[in-house]
Amino acid sequence: MTDNFKKPAGDIFEKYRNEITDLHENTHFTVFLCGPSIKKLSELGATLRKNIHETLLSNGFKVFLGEDDGLEELRKKYSANAQSNELKFIENHCNAIILIASSVGAYCELGAFTKHILDSEKDIDFILLIDKEHEGKSSYLNSGPAAIVEHKIGKVFYEELDSYDTKDIIERLKQNRAMFFMDRRGKPLKGK
Repeated sequence: MTDNFKKPAGDIFEKYRNEITDLHENTHFTVFLCGPSIKKLSELGATLRKNIHETLLSNGFKVFLGEDDGLEELRKKYSANAQSNELKFIENHCNAIILIASSVGAYCELGAFTKHILDSEKDIDFILLIDKEHEGKSSYLNSGPAAIVEHKIGKVFYEELDSYDTKDIIERLKQNRAMFFMDRRGKPLKGK
């Protein structure tokens, strides 16, 4: 194949992907956004979580914040402990999880969620944001849950958490929202 032949095909696929993404712009898609409390903006990653939350909402996503408001809602709904409630929520309502790993609670959720998703039959995208200082280091974080996310259930971003531009995450979720309702041939799934 020549480069001239490849380029038009790539343009066609890009155009088709953009059309599908635009078509499903208002399709219901729930994102569970985990990380440091947006009520404590001085904590590493809290401003990023707030920015992601606002950007997701402005792009038509339904966003659930576990720690800030959601734990009490989940407790009322499921009447179990915080971890069990979050896992039930993920199983019953989530299309994607974004986890900003910068606190003890987030690291606990990372372990629980990766195990749960691996054991589950549900297709959930998992986006993990880890501070750039951890990139390339030999650690349980990188060779355990981060490796599971990257190679089996989602995508890992090693970034400066106080200055990360969320456009890659938003584009990924927009495309996933569209593809969630399509079969492998690009046709709408029945009942969706």
